[in-house]
Amino acid sequence: MSSSASSSDRLPYARSIWVILAGLATLLIALTTLQWGVNGSQSPYATDVGEIQNALPRWGTIHFTGYPLYTFLGSAFVTLTRVFGLEPAGGTSLYSALWAAVAAGLMVVLAAQFDVPTPLGALGAVIASLALSSWIDASLAEVHTMTMALTLGSLILGIRFSRSGTRADLLWLALVFTQGSAHQRAVLFMVPALALLCLPHWRLLWQNTLALVGLALLAFATYLYLPIRDWMGADWTFGQPGTWRGFWAMVLDTKADRIVATPDNIAVWLTRLRDTAALVLDDLPLPLAAAGLTGLLLPLTQRRTREVGALLLTVLAYHALLLVIWEGRVSDALLAVKLPEVYLMGLGLALWAALAWRWRRGTGWMAAATLVAAACWLYVTHRPTVLAITRDPAAETVIAAAERIASDDERPITLMALWGHDYWALRYAQTYRGGLRGMDIVDHNTHFERIVEDGQRLLTLEKTLYELSPEWWANRLGAAHLSAVAPGIIEIAPAPLIADELRPAPLLELGNGISVLAAHVISHSNQELAIHVTWHADRAPDHDHAVAVHLLRSNPPQGGEDILAQADRQHPVGGWSPTSRWVPGQIVADAYSLRIPDGAHPVGVRIGMYRALPDGGFENSEWLFLPIKGITP
Repeated sequence: MSSSASSSDRLPYARSIWVILAGLATLLIALTTLQWGVNGSQSPYATDVGEIQNALPRWGTIHFTGYPLYTFLGSAFVTLTRVFGLEPAGGTSLYSALWAAVAAGLMVVLAAQFDVPTPLGALGAVIASLALSSWIDASLAEVHTMTMALTLGSLILGIRFSRSGTRADLLWLALVFTQGSAHQRAVLFMVPALALLCLPHWRLLWQNTLALVGLALLAFATYLYLPIRDWMGADWTFGQPGTWRGFWAMVLDTKADRIVATPDNIAVWLTRLRDTAALVLDDLPLPLAAAGLTGLLLPLTQRRTREVGALLLTVLAYHALLLVIWEGRVSDALLAVKLPEVYLMGLGLALWAALAWRWRRGTGWMAAATLVAAACWLYVTHRPTVLAITRDPAAETVIAAAERIASDDERPITLMALWGHDYWALRYAQTYRGGLRGMDIVDHNTHFERIVEDGQRLLTLEKTLYELSPEWWANRLGAAHLSAVAPGIIEIAPAPLIADELRPAPLLELGNGISVLAAHVISHSNQELAIHVTWHADRAPDHDHAVAVHLLRSNPPQGGEDILAQADRQHPVGGWSPTSRWVPGQIVADAYSLRIPDGAHPVGVRIGMYRALPDGGFENSEWLFLPIKGITP
């Protein structure tokens, strides 16, 4: 073993400052884009973020395979941050950022194993942290930064054991690797690389078989956290970890049967190669990616063939996994699997800079300046994409719609949202912001018949009907009659609401067999209006009538320029309640939203209906005009 190799095994105290600086730089980068609020992004990077934001502050459990080490430590961290007033959503993101900082520090340690000066190793670590996937994962609540810290730790310890052959290094390697494998099964794809590193000392592995098995069992013992939390009645648990079958389903389900699809012909292989290469190049542009990969070969000049083989086996194993994971789209699994390859590209860049430094000091300074320039370029180009995900307002829009549900009805309200982003956002707002009081929020696995049998009002988001159609609801409730209680919020009832003899006189008879019983405009801000309308079927309409809701600059409008905004729908109730299905006497509540254009000065809103004629024209009903005052965009 060379003196240079042994001197790099443990970083001197004076040089370890660069490990800390790399971690701090990564943390500060993540803080500039950290997701402080509830997740609203539909990006595949954010597939599970809303679930994690709800689970960690509740000491709950998440989807397969449960990630018990992540959830236990994360719950403890988020609980601590709440003591200091940090909202749980911010705490879960900060947890990811800290693991990203640990991964960056480990990158410096890994580079030092190859005699890379620690300042250059820190630059390589920062570039890896600025790769798009790394940066996004460090800015929101996800498991992947912890996975990368355990992956890099395993690789570092594998190299140390390969050089030292000591029992202590072997046990440390086994501890970190088995914990990583229990945390995330993808860590197992390091086995070829670690086996190559351990090969010279295979007798020591055999002699310590019992200790190694014990460490592996210790790692998987963390899964006991799942049934324990279920038995304790945790507010948020995934699956049924409290049962024998449910527990093993969480431990053993790697989703392989759902996400792995091996190409069956050369054309598909070539397509996958092209697509996966493009995915990796999203993280680092071609010059940096190529330099990073070729840089991994440089330790061959120091006769570190086995270690270079381990680095290349790591890259090849994860890229092979990248090729066979396919769900017909770019999924969160694909985006996670490429991370080890991206981080090792950062190592390769640091190896090139180290070679330049050893060759000539001036060239070394130029290489360092090039890495700094590359880091700055990545920061500028990737930051807007990261912010587009972490600052997506979609969840706040859903929460705001639910908060506008108003009712004089004393019946309790149940609001259903599909399991996923909307449900997670609503549950989060209710639990951690104190909103949506007096409302039961459920997902689509609920027994809806019991809800209506108990006399509760059943509401859902308008967009839910694109996934679960009115026919789907009718199959469960016997019939489904829709009305809108607020813009974007639909009420579903098994029977239509029929007017009694004491109904008020209509505001306007439209002349098509439908009347407007009530209508009013609510200003939610100086730029957003909600229009609530109550329709009445004077008789059974014999045609489908579309709804017209126009924001006017003058009344009546003299031309198209006087219609400042409109919320027309093919059918009432968000397009889901054709008038031809209404029965005589039926009352239908409806709601629309209009946004006032900047600088506009509307005088009011007009509401009416129209139908298409066979000759291609339209037949308009009478118009109801509602003046508005006090709106100053």
